[in-house]
Amino acid sequence: MVFSGMLVELDGVIKVLSWIKWVSIFRFASNALNVNEFKNLELCPTNNNTANCTNGEYILKDRNIDYATNWDLWKNFVALGLMTIILFILTYIQLVKIKKFK
Repeated sequence: MVFSGMLVELDGVIKVLSWIKWVSIFRFASNALNVNEFKNLELCPTNNNTANCTNGEYILKDRNIDYATNWDLWKNFVALGLMTIILFILTYIQLVKIKKFK
């Protein structure tokens, strides 16, 4: 969760550790959920008129999440799919290397 941008701003992470955000499954999953929920959403309090309304794009900008195009949503799903395939392949390789008992 640290490298997803929820606990610490990603710009504030030291340069040596900044690459970890690109392999963070939680980052891509939370970004996909945030874009899906907040894009084109208007949030207004129920007891007030439109004077204090905010839109979802403001929340996405505040969290530094790209949302302008459809690809900004789908790149998160593609990244999650690629990570899943890579982890399945690595798991298969490790399972093949296990010594089998007779």
